[in-house]
Amino acid sequence: MISRAAVNGEVRMRGIRHFALAACAMGFMLAPATAADDPGKGPLAQFYSYLPAAPEIHLPEISIPFWTDDLKKAKRAYKNGDYARALTLFRSSSDDGNIVADWYLGHMYSQGVGVPRDDAMAYSYYSRVAEHYDPDETDPNRLKITVDAMVRLADYQRTGAVNAGIQPDPKAAAQSYLKIATAYGHPAAQFALGVMTIKGEGVKKNPSQGLKWLMASARKRYAPAEAYLGDLYWSGEIVTIDRTRAVMWYMLAQQSARPEENPEIFSRAQQLEGAVGEDERIEAEARAKVWDDQYPAEKVRPASGD
Repeated sequence: MISRAAVNGEVRMRGIRHFALAACAMGFMLAPATAADDPGKGPLAQFYSYLPAAPEIHLPEISIPFWTDDLKKAKRAYKNGDYARALTLFRSSSDDGNIVADWYLGHMYSQGVGVPRDDAMAYSYYSRVAEHYDPDETDPNRLKITVDAMVRLADYQRTGAVNAGIQPDPKAAAQSYLKIATAYGHPAAQFALGVMTIKGEGVKKNPSQGLKWLMASARKRYAPAEAYLGDLYWSGEIVTIDRTRAVMWYMLAQQSARPEENPEIFSRAQQLEGAVGEDERIEAEARAKVWDDQYPAEKVRPASGD
């Protein structure tokens, strides 16, 4: 079991440095990826889909199985809400070096699911996953999970976590997001870049460019991006006030979000829908359907699997 002492400056930066060095070698001349519609399995149901833009390189098969019996049991327990059993099984798999278990443990500690929230523990587990990043990885599952962990490390860089000894560094976070968004089209990185660019947080303020990042994320049906766009149109911040469009975006965000992880989206959506007239609500529904037909949530987000 790892300790808080493991979360120090060197550990915090190791995964990000690995990615940055590899990304520089790639030159980041790759086109932004589009949303994937491959359903995926296991913890990939926790991720928002993206297609790796790295060139296809054939390497030997990985000998260590991605899924083990304990890991399958742990995921089943987690899905059923038996977090105590899930925690025990994930820890067992983590001790065997399984990065899927490490990711789940990071998620549980970062969200306070089944354990008290502990950002230091979460950061340390995510760092374990990120250390396995390999730009030449041919296993899409391993590539997705390592890149996702790097996004979460960048989230900690952006906001900091004083209780975990992590100081905020928005500039470094923006650089990490940019590399991940450019090379892999990860919607969480695109969303963060959008917000930071609109606010001028760690980067030069550029609202029009920020909107482009938000739209790229929203096309992959990333709920926070959809909700943020809804708030922008409701308030008229950097865009013309459009109550119908605001409600539309929140309707879409409800389709994309998980109530247990984004309860604020559902309460805010209910608030906005209650503040508009029937005609505006009907028009918002029609606009949302058009968008969903073009970018359906069930196709850009992987389905859960055992």
